[in-house]
Amino acid sequence: MRFEGLDLNLLVAFDMLLECRSTTEAARRLNMSQPTVSSALGRLRDYFGDDLLVNVGREMVPTPLAEELAPAVTEMLNIARFRIVQSDEFDAATSRRKFRLLASDYVFDVLLAKMLVKAARIAPGIMFEISPVGPLGTRLFQKGDIDLMITVPPFSLVGFPSELLFADIDAVICWKHGRHAQGIDKDTFLSAEFAVPVFGEERRPSISALHFAEAGLVLNTTLHVPGFSALPGAICGTDRLAVMHWRHARLFERMYPLACHHLPVTGTQISEIMQWHPLRRKDAGVRWLRQLLHEEAAALDAHDRASNFVS
Repeated sequence: MRFEGLDLNLLVAFDMLLECRSTTEAARRLNMSQPTVSSALGRLRDYFGDDLLVNVGREMVPTPLAEELAPAVTEMLNIARFRIVQSDEFDAATSRRKFRLLASDYVFDVLLAKMLVKAARIAPGIMFEISPVGPLGTRLFQKGDIDLMITVPPFSLVGFPSELLFADIDAVICWKHGRHAQGIDKDTFLSAEFAVPVFGEERRPSISALHFAEAGLVLNTTLHVPGFSALPGAICGTDRLAVMHWRHARLFERMYPLACHHLPVTGTQISEIMQWHPLRRKDAGVRWLRQLLHEEAAALDAHDRASNFVS
């Protein structure tokens, strides 16, 4: 389709090129050949009379005009995607859709893994792509390329609809054969060595670490690991401690030689929320996915009540 001499299909390639900064990666994501994407870029350059993206080292860097055009192009594509061509009908049993989600390893382990089992049974044709929350994922979410983001309120985005999924509290874990296996008091907690998770290339701290920092509690951190799921391996066989969300800790207690204790200091209440793009309000597939996640969260709460979990 052309509008005032511009082939609007080229804008799809332009949007992906701005995201990937590579004709090769853009071609892969668009399921096109690299020469086709390069040709699209050439036609865009001719139309706008600007290079749009220039090679700097191994990356393509947008020109000022490309940066100026980017928000308008994304908005136009989102309007077309979500308000014009999007259908209100969705049949999970027959759908071949791929859902893209952002979530932490904690959310995957305690909730999404079980949800995926159920989805495979009731919607065998649906695919999922789950990535960690971070700067790149957040940009994709803001553009409308992510179906759902599951995060905590301090990292949530203003202006995007949200719903509470579930809540949790913190616990402290240790090696079950170590010196802390029988219990941990406040003085021991504050003097012990800790393994602490950080997330992504930007080394983003956990919500628990942010809480301790705000409370003026300085943990004796001797090891940083890439995420919650690495903590059990980081403390087994040592006298290190680690702070994890209670549900995650109890899950790993069944898999590793760990002991799980309540925090001897004031912790924080963890709330996991899911957010979606405002343009996806009428997306029947996203509504189905949200409902499925709520059902699994309710089952999680019911299991915790049955096992005397106290939040």
